[in-house]
Amino acid sequence: MFAPRPGLIRSSLAGLNNVAYLTNLPEEGKGTWSHAKDSQEHYDYIILGGGSAGCVLAARLAEDPKVKVLVLEAGYTDEIPTSKMPAVYLLTVDSPTDWQFVTTPQIHAGNRVMKQPRGKALGGTSAMNAMIYHRGPASDFDEWAALGNPGWSYKDVLPYFKKSEGFNNPDLPSSHPRGPQTSRIRKPVYETHDPKYHNTDGPWQVSFHHLFGSSEGFIRANVAEGIPLNKDFNGNSTLGVNRFQTFIQRDAVRSSLARAFLKPKGVVPGGGPRGIIRVVYGANIQKILIQTRKGAKMAYGAEFLDDKNVLRRVVAQREVLLSSGAFGSPHLLLASGIGPSPQPSIPHVHLLKGVGANLADHLGIGVVFRARDRCHTIQQDLAYSRVLASLFNYGVRGVGGFTSQIGESANFVRLEDFAPEFVAREKANGTYQERASGPNSPHIEVIFAPFYVRKHGTVMAPDAKMYYTLIALLLNPCSSGTITIQPKKTGKKNSNATTGGGGNNTIPEMETVVDPNYFSDSFDARVMAESVKFMRKLGRRMSEDPEMGGREVFPGEKQVPSDDNNALEKYVRETAETYYHPTSTCRMGPASDPMSVVDSRLNVYGIDRLRVIDASVMPKIPAGHTCSPSVMIAEKAADMIKQDWAESSSAVSSKL
Repeated sequence: MFAPRPGLIRSSLAGLNNVAYLTNLPEEGKGTWSHAKDSQEHYDYIILGGGSAGCVLAARLAEDPKVKVLVLEAGYTDEIPTSKMPAVYLLTVDSPTDWQFVTTPQIHAGNRVMKQPRGKALGGTSAMNAMIYHRGPASDFDEWAALGNPGWSYKDVLPYFKKSEGFNNPDLPSSHPRGPQTSRIRKPVYETHDPKYHNTDGPWQVSFHHLFGSSEGFIRANVAEGIPLNKDFNGNSTLGVNRFQTFIQRDAVRSSLARAFLKPKGVVPGGGPRGIIRVVYGANIQKILIQTRKGAKMAYGAEFLDDKNVLRRVVAQREVLLSSGAFGSPHLLLASGIGPSPQPSIPHVHLLKGVGANLADHLGIGVVFRARDRCHTIQQDLAYSRVLASLFNYGVRGVGGFTSQIGESANFVRLEDFAPEFVAREKANGTYQERASGPNSPHIEVIFAPFYVRKHGTVMAPDAKMYYTLIALLLNPCSSGTITIQPKKTGKKNSNATTGGGGNNTIPEMETVVDPNYFSDSFDARVMAESVKFMRKLGRRMSEDPEMGGREVFPGEKQVPSDDNNALEKYVRETAETYYHPTSTCRMGPASDPMSVVDSRLNVYGIDRLRVIDASVMPKIPAGHTCSPSVMIAEKAADMIKQDWAESSSAVSSKL
């Protein structure tokens, strides 16, 4: 059995992506800047960033037929194979749909410069990440409210989680438009859910899709280890083990937020009973425009470089909505003179100490196992003898291994349940740090991947044998970092729009400096070292399974013994990688907190008509995956914006 060379797969799909870009039919309302037409339009809202939150915001605000929305997106369409086909999502790393951010050298993590993949396409990171639909524990959101953010408790946000969701209920008949796929093999014991926590009518499709046999083996091993089967990770509790719900459509295509909110007929460009949405591709946003009126600072528009590298300026009649993510949103605030201190060559407009601070992220550490040859993993689907059948099953029938989002099953556990001796020792030493929001909030998540995973999928298996990988995520990091900016080494020559495109100016473009400060708090490294021991315990359980087997091949117990905490911590510091969940760089909080950037209605402190709406506003990183909470934030923000402007209009009418 031989697997195709990964380089061949990557290059073939890259070629298909290029074909898709060239052959994609133009969509009305989406495209690069057309100065003759676009400069004549007036927009109520300008959304800076067409990522996960930006797509939701645009669609919801345009539910008002009088509203015009402009979305500025640096990337292009997500209608490309590596985005649409779930199983190949790792091939988007280092591609044109990835911003390709890297960290500064991480002095507590082996002095490594580490990749920080982020989506650069309409739909943002929802167009390139794993398609895990997970909201996080209820107490995490109650903690948000307790930190001084009224209206953000779990009771308050649950309706907004449900509002976006179009759950494909496996209990419905296959003939139902939100039932299971007709030809998909059902796994009823792992497809349980609690209906009161779900909605079948929203635009964002959530489903149960493919489940490898090895993923089932992982669940069995956890249950044998005493970890309970969880009925619904998005239900009453997130603790336990089961398969994930995924944002994959019934037809096995990724349900990115662009596809969910900006693809249905009538949404773009709008018209008729809806407002108008204009999406500008290739828009490299430079700064937010701020003016002072009667002593008050107010955002009124933005400057950006279009796809021809010409500087353009657009004006918002109502608000500027910043949705550029945990890296991009603080970058743009800093580039606009809003932040803790003046930047070289940038006039300082407003002091906000918290801009770019409090960066939190989920690090993951992997242990790779060699499985039995009969173990059902994705390597079987990539074998030369089966790859054509696998592609046929995906393209024609919408089933099979290519419909998998790879990280199919997981457990969520607390330290006292899998490492009680560690907890007792840390408490005795006075070094234990409880970061979880409550007794039902997990400390660690272990994801099962039915293939060989190292370094974002760039290090491949040494042969065509069967492998699986366990990956532990640190859900409540104590370490935090920063986002700052600095001038790029060479400024770009840009045509000045105010002179009609004539003449050139050198605009000092700024680049994002990402310093997560991983493992600056040594408690994080000690917790992750314990998680390696836990994964090995699960590996021993799986080795006893007649369908699974399991012999550790990386890092190997001889190389990194479980009884050597120093060796374990060294392995963790030199090997852990991001699992793509940066948050909290424009933190929401009360005015009394000097590190707060936005209030509970997501208004930027001190700047009128400017809000931040994305993962950067999270007061604390959730103990789970961040895509769904980002969508919830955008859903809630859209309602707050509508309400605020309705009240403003009513106040004006009453005065008249």
